[in-house]
Amino acid sequence: MRKIATMMTCVLVFSSALHAQTSPKIHELKATTRTVHRGFFDASLKPVLTVNSGDIVKLETATGNPRYFEQLGVPKEKIPAELYDVFEDVDNAGRGDHTLTGPIYINDAQPGDMLEIRIRSIDVRLPIAGQGFVPNRGLLPEDFPKGKDRVLWLDLKKKTVEYAPGVVVPLKPFWGVIAVAPPQAMGRVPSGPPNVFGGNMDNRDLVGGTTLYLPVFVPGALLSIGDGHAAQGYGEVCLSAIETSLKGEIQVVLHRNKSLKQPRAETPHERAQPRRCIHACQRRDGSGRDASRRRHQGYPCIDAKVHLPEEQVKDAHLNSRIR
Repeated sequence: MRKIATMMTCVLVFSSALHAQTSPKIHELKATTRTVHRGFFDASLKPVLTVNSGDIVKLETATGNPRYFEQLGVPKEKIPAELYDVFEDVDNAGRGDHTLTGPIYINDAQPGDMLEIRIRSIDVRLPIAGQGFVPNRGLLPEDFPKGKDRVLWLDLKKKTVEYAPGVVVPLKPFWGVIAVAPPQAMGRVPSGPPNVFGGNMDNRDLVGGTTLYLPVFVPGALLSIGDGHAAQGYGEVCLSAIETSLKGEIQVVLHRNKSLKQPRAETPHERAQPRRCIHACQRRDGSGRDASRRRHQGYPCIDAKVHLPEEQVKDAHLNSRIR
């Protein structure tokens, strides 16, 4: 009996040691001036974090240049202090949507491998957001010849945003940009259009619980994430989602010698049916100034809620939906 008990103890000790060896390591990556880059991908960027396959990263992304909010009339005391820190080296008043956290170096990753990014969770982390549209672009260029930006305040408890009285949109956060570094031969690549390495895919299906697969082009893969969206309809019809700062958790898994030609993803969620923000947007209302104000509220609201499944307005030739 004593011999059996000793054997069971050895098995338990061995199992515990094996679990300790195989348990993924958890890293934290905050958004700071030292951990972000803006508006581009480049294989020569130095990594801000190094992880192993299977590791988990709890990360932050930052969107919202304080100067952008200030020029829209937001008092400095209402702008989160951490945004001033992240954007302290920025000398313009652009919103800074493509402020990307990373790159993250994945040990042993080599060209010809595939990187699996399991998006374990995503959530909004700051109550302030921005949205706007530029003139003569988007789905309705002829109806909106002048651009407009606005500040949106997010209800972090209810997970909603109110566009106008009675027009409340639920928040469904996701990162618009997830990418590995492009091939070295491509040099520095703007983060605007998506590409074979991922990038600005703006796919609202990539929420918590989904998995994205990207081909690896350089040693370490060099993964970057950003462009936080609190909500966006399919199509991003006015070319701007509800742009805000997010937090989340990802797990990276490396698949050696498993080539992939372009990004693909898996999601358990079904596609939502198209809906309309009819209470805020009345394109043919002839009632004067108030109607004009509602139209300017409604156009961005469409971007946050209405789905355009056939194509993505900004990058129609590169984006496709995931079922």
